Amino acid sequence: MDILIRNATLITQNAKREILKSADIFVSNGKIGKVGKNLKENAEEKIDAKGKIIFPGLVNAHTHIAMTLFRGYGEGMRLQDWLTKRIWPAEARLKPEHAYRGAMLGIAEMVRSGTTAFNEMYVAGMEKIAEAAETGGVRATLAFSMIDDVPGHETEKELREGIGFAGKLKSRSGRVKAGIACHAPYTCTGELIQKGKEAANRMSIPFHIHASETRKEVFDVLKKRGQRPVEYLDKLGVLDRRTVLAHAVYVTKREIGIAGKKGASVAHCPVSNLKLAGGGVCPIGEFARSGANAALGTDGAASNNSLNMLETMKMAALLQKNFYWDPLALSAQQALDFATINGAKALGINAGSIEEGKLADLVIADANAPNMNPRHSDMDNIVYAMNPSNITDVIIDGKFAMRNRKMSFDEKKVVEKACEAALDLVGE
Repeated sequence: MDILIRNATLITQNAKREILKSADIFVSNGKIGKVGKNLKENAEEKIDAKGKIIFPGLVNAHTHIAMTLFRGYGEGMRLQDWLTKRIWPAEARLKPEHAYRGAMLGIAEMVRSGTTAFNEMYVAGMEKIAEAAETGGVRATLAFSMIDDVPGHETEKELREGIGFAGKLKSRSGRVKAGIACHAPYTCTGELIQKGKEAANRMSIPFHIHASETRKEVFDVLKKRGQRPVEYLDKLGVLDRRTVLAHAVYVTKREIGIAGKKGASVAHCPVSNLKLAGGGVCPIGEFARSGANAALGTDGAASNNSLNMLETMKMAALLQKNFYWDPLALSAQQALDFATINGAKALGINAGSIEEGKLADLVIADANAPNMNPRHSDMDNIVYAMNPSNITDVIIDGKFAMRNRKMSFDEKKVVEKACEAALDLVGE
């Protein structure tokens, strides 16, 4: 279906970061065909977007989408107690159908808050999460989270599972793509990490791993591996432009320099890090200046408790300002860059800006809402003032994932089924 959108304010995110007023977008065959004024192209769907702002779809560079089922479960607990007494026992009961229902709930939340693509690593029900992404109309990079340096997990079995799942997805075409993931340097042997990355290189797909999320992790890796996490991953030869490091909170200047030199992506998850009381702040601005690809993620809804990338952008900017005692430490433009162009780069997708030839992943928002006015800076309003209620339409791959605030699937049924699954898992 071809779509012609007229009279909108476009936050293009192109190289010049142009903001075009009263401009049009022509969408054809899943891509942006033309951008300009007074376009005359024929289209089955025509939208008068006067009073609307359009910006590129947001990219969630690190999440665990099925964990929406554990939102609000185990609050008021310290991290290790929360994991060992609540999350891990519940996850042990998680079946593929649970994962599907949790993923559908997460997709509804993400689309409503302007996210068009996400980067996922999880251990259960990955085939069903892929099915959910296809049903929900979103773009996704999915990886089975391999782990072998803990009891009950074997290296070769994990590799078969992770590489096998990636191979199945790689053979398909469409919005749902394959990734390879190792959980973390403290839970995976060097052999698993290296072989996982080798597989990712063979398939030309992203490699996704947690790194330096907590102080405890850093000291555990130092004791176990003899180096800090990012240094250790560099020694293993797995850092490059297809590698996504999730969190990267407790890092040295040297590690920042290593990530920058190798061009790795860093997925900063400010809300989750704050909620888990990690006590540190990812120096995402320093990573960006070093040459690393700075992106943003929500982490899972069990530790956030939201998948709202609008909130994540705002929190990322505010956190850097406060941490460095400098209101200029991270601008709204940088936060939007991290969530659009850089997120798309981390996933290897041709999106993140409104330009001819780019994938048609677009968010349309009401600029007439009280919280979006006055309009001194529409771009700053997106980062600091917008909330999901302002978003009216979301286009992914040239199709409506949400039209006039109505999802492309039965949202009420999705919520009901997810709540049933959550109750089944936690028994409360």
